[in-house]
Amino acid sequence: MINIIKSHHPLRHIKSFKYAFQGIFHAFLNEPNFRVQLLIVIISTVLGFYFHISKIEWGFLVLTLGMLLSAEILNTIVEEFIDNLIKEYHEGAKVIKDMSAGFVLTSAVISLVILYLVFWDKIVFSFF
Repeated sequence: MINIIKSHHPLRHIKSFKYAFQGIFHAFLNEPNFRVQLLIVIISTVLGFYFHISKIEWGFLVLTLGMLLSAEILNTIVEEFIDNLIKEYHEGAKVIKDMSAGFVLTSAVISLVILYLVFWDKIVFSFF
């Protein structure tokens, strides 16, 4: 019973959040693509407020851009793991890293499509 209480202690949860934020900060400092994607998230958020997008559009935006940032973090995890595990060139490691990068690319393309669907008309019609 005491082990159950220890595993759900509030201090343990606070530490887990601290570690999670350290991971995000590591991605921010060490991954240029993560910084670019974070800039896209910030610009998209500002545009969302500027154009007063609907709740459904916000939902698509949050899901899509959250997926993009998560994909980049996952790609960083895979690359770090492979680089630390396998020091020399290995075809299997290359395939894993390429597929992980492909996951990010797929997420980026989906994000671009969603951004287009949400903002294109609003941007074009605001100038005419």
